[in-house]
Amino acid sequence: MEQHGKATYNFAYRLTRNEADASDLTQEAFIRVYRAWRSFVPGTSFLSWIYRIVTNLYRDELRRRKGRYQEEIPEDNAPQEYGGDRPLAVHPIEEYVEAQMSEPVAKALEALTPDQRAVLVLADIEEYSYQEIAEIVGCSIGTVRSRLHRARNQLRRLVSEKTAS
Repeated sequence: MEQHGKATYNFAYRLTRNEADASDLTQEAFIRVYRAWRSFVPGTSFLSWIYRIVTNLYRDELRRRKGRYQEEIPEDNAPQEYGGDRPLAVHPIEEYVEAQMSEPVAKALEALTPDQRAVLVLADIEEYSYQEIAEIVGCSIGTVRSRLHRARNQLRRLVSEKTAS
């Protein structure tokens, strides 16, 4: 967990776009890793294995939530004051997005479907091969290529719309 915890959390955060959900997914993924450690094949990529677990957990959660009305509840009505100090919670993805992506790209990435976002993140940010993505997401290489092509086109279209307005 020490070695791969941050990368796992970052991947979960990119999928969920929510700190609490990303933490829950990461924790549950490592619990599953602990329980299924004997099924891990030495010599294969641990990150690919745990990303697959995170992806499956996320899909399960989306299925459970389907049809339920969801609204984020604010912590309180008062504005948050940090007195010039940094908040205690660290947002690694937000820092990455601020450093690497423009706001229109980040907003467009959020607008993609979960499947499109997953393959785009794995291919273009995490730099996994199509074969590795197929194993993580649980589909064929052709499906990965198709989703990635559609995701990139959708991302381009959304970014163009946001920068034009």
